[in-house]
Amino acid sequence: MRSKSSQTERLDLLGGERVLERFPAPRRGAPLLVAAYPSDYRTAMSNLGFHFLLRGLRRLTGARVERAFTDTAPFTLESGTELSKADAILFSISYEEDFINLARMLALSGIALERTERRGRPLVIGGGAAVSANPAPVAGLADALGLGEGEKTIGGIASLLGGMGGSDYERLMEDLMEIEGIFVEGMGGRFPSRDGAVEFPRSMILSPRTVFPDTLLIESGRGCPGTCSFCLATSIYRPFRAVSVEEMAGYLDGLSERVGKVGLVSTAVAAHPRFGDLVELLIERGIGASFSSFRAEDLDEGKVRIIAGAGVRSVSLAPESGSERIRFLLGKRVEDGIYLDSVRMLAEAGIRRIQLYLLAGCPGEGAGTAGETRRFLKRVRENARRCRVSLHVNPLVPKPWTPLQYYGMPPRGELEERLKELRVMGRELGFSVAIKSLRSALRQATISLGDERVGRAIRRFALGGISWGKSLRSAGVDAGYPHEEKGADSPLPWDGIVGPASREGLYARYRRMID
Repeated sequence: MRSKSSQTERLDLLGGERVLERFPAPRRGAPLLVAAYPSDYRTAMSNLGFHFLLRGLRRLTGARVERAFTDTAPFTLESGTELSKADAILFSISYEEDFINLARMLALSGIALERTERRGRPLVIGGGAAVSANPAPVAGLADALGLGEGEKTIGGIASLLGGMGGSDYERLMEDLMEIEGIFVEGMGGRFPSRDGAVEFPRSMILSPRTVFPDTLLIESGRGCPGTCSFCLATSIYRPFRAVSVEEMAGYLDGLSERVGKVGLVSTAVAAHPRFGDLVELLIERGIGASFSSFRAEDLDEGKVRIIAGAGVRSVSLAPESGSERIRFLLGKRVEDGIYLDSVRMLAEAGIRRIQLYLLAGCPGEGAGTAGETRRFLKRVRENARRCRVSLHVNPLVPKPWTPLQYYGMPPRGELEERLKELRVMGRELGFSVAIKSLRSALRQATISLGDERVGRAIRRFALGGISWGKSLRSAGVDAGYPHEEKGADSPLPWDGIVGPASREGLYARYRRMID
């Protein structure tokens, strides 16, 4: 039975929401479908992939559609129904470590973690960037998984689930496998074609209890114009496509309530071909604007004035490395001077805080890298003037479908030294420094590159009573494999999937990078 305090928390969350889009009430006797996100409410409701899933189910199925998160499980948010009573649970999964949270949510709800034991009671389907990259670690848990962009896949899933009442499991699985973009363990899969319209997702519910409180998030661009060899978004969501100003105006016109702030979400917000017109549209309607991230090469004096004029006071840039040489090696062919000019322009325009994102453990790093980085950061500090600058350092995690899927991460001790070096250097130069947990990064790499054995470890770990290391060993996983370089013919867990790039092309790019 649900506690009184948890019921109060659920009602508080619902009471603070503003629904921006309404759909017809579910038909009598409709199945219960749960749109789930394997993190807390605050994170989930800030994720456009989750809003895309929720909107698709409510718009296309005619079913009862409720939500669930790690802080509502084992119940749904809307009615407090036990997750185990749902007909289907559909997860949007952006990050590899959330595979563990997914398994924990199901275990907490008394739902079997092996799909062969569960046999569709309830049906579990997953999708999102982490699944598209490598579905193997969660394939033994989920009945089906969606690959790539979801516009085509969600329609087929919604049509099938909307009428699933009393369906035979074997027949249901056969029908699921007919849907473009669906992967089922042991059956392979194919990314859906991109010969259709893009549905740029947006928030359909606003809440004060999110990462971006009461902000309507809209995907202003998908993919990235860049060719960075480490970037998953570049590899699986190319080419870069931007929402039109007219489509944005239509979104705003169709809202059931007025919004005070819009957040434009993209890997390269200022790369939008009509960036100024897009922001002007918001300003003309009295709507504030915020931006997810910028590429330095997209900024100029005019765009910086637009950004500052929109009231933005904090901007993020991602040089990835303080070494121009390493940056070019990674495919980010942006000279130091472009970053320095961008920092100067932002500071002169009144931006108060600049966040720089760096990677550690990149190919090509050596004895000279520290000196190159120090010189770059010192010049950044000079160009930033009184603007506060913070460094956010992440260990580089190799991703599937990128040239770095063949890369072996440096040994743990070497990574620790590089992270320590950047921490000390940044503080000496007057930056605040945040370092991502190396333990978390190595776990992420293990899952990112892992096969079905990692999936078994995840399921054992989620049940509790055993450490992550012991879970890996009991499943026969060598935790050192993310540090091993792969060859042209090395087996990879996603080999059975027809994806966005060829092995030959990716390996050729990798060899050019390291030779």
